[in-house]
Amino acid sequence: MKLSSALLALTLSSLSAWAADSTTTTVSVLSEKPMGVIPPRFIGLSYEKSAVTENHFRPDNLVLVNLHKNLGSGVLRFGGNKVELTQWSRETPKEKPAKGIFVATTNHMDNFYAFIKSVDWRVIHAVNLASNTPELFSDEINYAVKIANKSIMGFEIGNEPDHYDKDTKKFREKGYPYSQYKIELEKALSVILKQNPGVNIIGPATTSGGFRFYEPCVNDFKDKLFLATSHFYPTSAISNPPPTCESLLSVASKKKTIAMADKHLAVAKKAGVPWRLAECNSASMGGTNGVSDVFAAAVWGSDFLFDIAKSGATGVNLHTIFGLNGYTAISYDKEKKVYAVRPLYYSLLLFKDAGHGKLIESDTKSSGNVVSHATLGTDGKLRVIVINKELVKETKAVVLTDSKRTRGTITRLSSSSPTEQMAVSYGEGTVNKDGTWTLNKREDVKGSAGRFEVTLPACSVAVLTLE
Repeated sequence: MKLSSALLALTLSSLSAWAADSTTTTVSVLSEKPMGVIPPRFIGLSYEKSAVTENHFRPDNLVLVNLHKNLGSGVLRFGGNKVELTQWSRETPKEKPAKGIFVATTNHMDNFYAFIKSVDWRVIHAVNLASNTPELFSDEINYAVKIANKSIMGFEIGNEPDHYDKDTKKFREKGYPYSQYKIELEKALSVILKQNPGVNIIGPATTSGGFRFYEPCVNDFKDKLFLATSHFYPTSAISNPPPTCESLLSVASKKKTIAMADKHLAVAKKAGVPWRLAECNSASMGGTNGVSDVFAAAVWGSDFLFDIAKSGATGVNLHTIFGLNGYTAISYDKEKKVYAVRPLYYSLLLFKDAGHGKLIESDTKSSGNVVSHATLGTDGKLRVIVINKELVKETKAVVLTDSKRTRGTITRLSSSSPTEQMAVSYGEGTVNKDGTWTLNKREDVKGSAGRFEVTLPACSVAVLTLE
């Protein structure tokens, strides 16, 4: 049964009093079965390159500085569709650029990399391949290296070349083949590496459906690639029927994510190149209002981040478009010049808190749509993340650990309903207007011989931290 957004809150309130309307869950954590280590700087955000030309990123923009510092040391990728519409110029153009065209100047780059240094992040810096002017974007790379070498993870050459011939872009003629892309990329790299020897090259930044470009590119350029990247959205805002909170949180959506990650990592691993999911979010084409911008997206994001970490990726960059609609984790009101966070941002706060150290295997058995993840931190603490994806049913969970741990805390990602847009918190802490955030509450919990009990409301997440 699919619930409309209008009926969802009423349904939740009417069902909350039904004690019988709940699921049961058992999570078994196997500390002797580590699944790998979460890499440093795993967390990341992805932005359209045009955002750099709009001067959001400045060291004196303290709200945006705080919003990035809250997440620890991450990776900022600027690229997106606008990278192919952004030109490079050493000087500010005397004439206004054509409609839909953006110009990045040395002043923009100076501000941007000063911002990056203030938050201690690294950058995936994308350049415009579609323009076929490697001498120009090689100069851009040369300038970026001179002002911010240590802040740059690498340079991504182009964005989604497998879509260059789509009607929405029209950068190339219909049927644009990989063979032509390969020639263009070879030409670009020969110029870039001649002028900037030793810089890290990243790509091909293909869509999840662009495997016909991704696989041969990673194989053909494995000796030049520092990092293989691709993009993924489990749903599309223009699909028919459109995405819902239920479809986003569904088992099918999770399976699609895991299959994508396994497929892309396998190619990169065979080529001996690390892989990063450098652009992703809940729904392509900007996201779906009522799904991508509500609390259900934060619950989805919490599970999604750990699924990608388990796949063996080096990191995730959630695509963020400064605006007031869609999937953006950070919104911006141009008229009021105010930044704010969307519910999805809180999933990043949760991952920053619990997503570090070793990934530990956890086995979840539930009568509902409930999943779990576990980590063992360098501080010796075991963290168990239990995610209740049911929209109207709470779950009573028993967490079994193969240890003698008997005490800990519970930190909750919570809201009043799956469709809530504003009243969202992690650890009962909400992001302030100045971009700062403080975790306010961890509930004490006691267990016996490694056994703990926790009740999760519908559509919520609990992080059990065991001393």
